[in-house]
Amino acid sequence: MIQDAFKLKRIIEGILFVANEPISLRKMRDVLASAHSLELEEVRQLVDELKTEYIQQNRAFRLEEIANGYLLRTCEDLKATMELLLKSSRTEKLSHSAAEVLAIIAYRQPITRPQIEEIRGVDSSGSVYTLIERQLIEPVGKLEVPGRPTLFGVTNRFLQHFGLRDVTDLPKI
Repeated sequence: MIQDAFKLKRIIEGILFVANEPISLRKMRDVLASAHSLELEEVRQLVDELKTEYIQQNRAFRLEEIANGYLLRTCEDLKATMELLLKSSRTEKLSHSAAEVLAIIAYRQPITRPQIEEIRGVDSSGSVYTLIERQLIEPVGKLEVPGRPTLFGVTNRFLQHFGLRDVTDLPKI
């Protein structure tokens, strides 16, 4: 199995290299099925071995579990250097009000726009629209009250952007 494990880890590494979003163990297993039939726990073991190898080899990247999947990310000690590269291609920052709305949704989800506005005391339509446009929040259902207002929650893109496995990893307030 040692030769097979090397081959399988190379395939996983290739999958992770081309992925621009977190890849689930199930998706990795499905891709690996062309080379070898594996259980999810076997795929997890291979991924864990890769994580350990990257750390031992002091690679420029690490393998992280984020947003219900795995993603290769640049190591924290290289952050400042990588920011120089990306500085010119950065998108505009969120406004203070949009960041406030995003925090309210992240901590109180699922939540409606009227509930957000009750907390903030001001209209939040523009901020909600901006956050939907940037794919940081999304509709997650309807509240079962008259008028059936839309409930909002954060997206996997939000989790990925903030390096969170899920919303339970949010800092406690």
